[in-house]
Formats: sequence, structure tokens, C-alpha cells
Amino acid sequence: MKIYKSFWAYALGLPAVIVLLDQLSKKWATDLFDLPFNICEINPYIGQEGYLKEFSPIIDWAMTCNQGVSFGMLSGDSPAKRWGLTVFAGLMVIAILYVLLKTSEKFTRIGLGLIIGGAIGNGIDRFMHGSVTDFISAEGLLPFFPWVFNIADSAITIGVMFIALDIFLEWRREKKKQA
Repeated sequence: MKIYKSFWAYALGLPAVIVLLDQLSKKWATDLFDLPFNICEINPYIGQEGYLKEFSPIIDWAMTCNQGVSFGMLSGDSPAKRWGLTVFAGLMVIAILYVLLKTSEKFTRIGLGLIIGGAIGNGIDRFMHGSVTDFISAEGLLPFFPWVFNIADSAITIGVMFIALDIFLEWRREKKKQA
């Protein structure tokens, strides 16, 4: 199987940048609240204690620990759930790397690289601390969106948007070709 020239940039480079930004931002956020970096290991229910700092009219800093997946789904403090989600994230990274190897669309490659970085960033938290450190609240911008998230979550979301954009652009190319 031939590896295309820029594969490593999308498979390692982009994810490494995301993981670095994610982990540094989580360290910054715990320092902001004068909490230890492993607060989610010490007290995974910290979000229920009201750590909130206003930053702007649309974004605030709000320290929480997410034991589940996106939007707090599958939350719980079971060790089996923690390790199951950690292993699942690892398997998904491997599967996404395979898809990345097979794709030729640039926006899809960028999207997959972002998703890999986000999955690894949150996977590190889950592996090391048992839950994911979240600290960005956009409730001021989106009142219907009460969830708190982090850089890794943002990378995953933006990655999905890049893939959707590629699908849309391919659909438009096919429509023009048919016309």
C-alpha cells in the first residue's frame, strides 16, 4: 500500500498540534481556577461546584469534568466505562487513520486530522484522569447550548464540518457534471 506524500502531515502533524494546544489549554484553565492539573482525577464532580469566570459577553470559562462523551452522554464513574471509552477512542483513531490513508480529498484529510487530534487529546485526559477536562462555555452566544467543551471537542466538531464541506463540494461537482 503506497502512502501519499502528505499523509504524515495529516496523520501526525495536525493531530500533534491539536493535542499540544488541547493539553496546554487544559493546563491553563486549571491554573486559572487555581486547581491542580489532575483535578478531574481528584474530584470528577467539580463542575457541580460552580467554577465560573466571565470572559466576554459570549464566552466564559467554566471548569467541569466530563466522564461521558459528547454532551455528557454515557456519563458515569464506572471504571469499566472509563476504560471502555478509552479503548474505543484508540480503536477509532486507528480506523480513522485507515480512512485517511485511503482518501484523496483535501478537506476530508484536514477534517480527519482534526478528529484524530481531538480524540487523542480527550483520550489522554480519560486515560490519565478518568474524565475529560472541559472549560469553554458558549452559553452567552448560544443560550440553547448549555454544554461546556474544550479545544479537542472543538477540533472534532470542526473536523466533521470539513468532511461535510468536502461531501457538499463533491455533490456540487457531480451535479455540474450531470448538467
